[in-house]
Amino acid sequence: MQLSSVPRRLRQHGNQRPVTTMSNSAHIVQFFSSDDEYVRAAGYFLREGLTAGETCVAVATAEHHRKLDRYLLDAGLNPAALSAEYRYVPLQAEHLLPTFFDARSGIDQQRFHRQFNLLIAQAASRGQPVRIFGEMVSLLAEQGQPAVAIQLEELWNELSRQHSFSMFCSYRASPFTENPRYRKLLHSIHSHVVCDGA
Repeated sequence: MQLSSVPRRLRQHGNQRPVTTMSNSAHIVQFFSSDDEYVRAAGYFLREGLTAGETCVAVATAEHHRKLDRYLLDAGLNPAALSAEYRYVPLQAEHLLPTFFDARSGIDQQRFHRQFNLLIAQAASRGQPVRIFGEMVSLLAEQGQPAVAIQLEELWNELSRQHSFSMFCSYRASPFTENPRYRKLLHSIHSHVVCDGA
């Protein structure tokens, strides 16, 4: 992923210099304050992967899927056709999260690993790199489950030790993302941060 892949500054954790290249094991986080900002960064991440022939998985809310589809269409890509070819895999974050998370019992780690090991293996079966955009962590934060959001981020990192993929997480700006303790954790969990100089 090139520096141009996002409209804001992309910085590697632990290095103040902007990142100009990205491996297929990158774990990126973005903090956004508006949907326009969200669509620009997430859409570019997906567009770049699809244009390069990669398999892209988008785990987003229904509203954001509509906006991402419009972004991809405007970029000359056909999300429906790409989905039919299994090059683009759109999944509903609101529906997927409850399959391994319950507010009373928390995350079922075995179910998470079983589901996403299978998903990533299927996505990689084309023999091309895999990109995943996800906002389930943001949904958890918005539901008042910040510790669970952190746990889910760490589970994605566990998966990255078994599979090769790049991951782009997105959080709406909130008291959670502005909390110094959680902000520091989010920076440490991710390899790259999309930031605005903060």
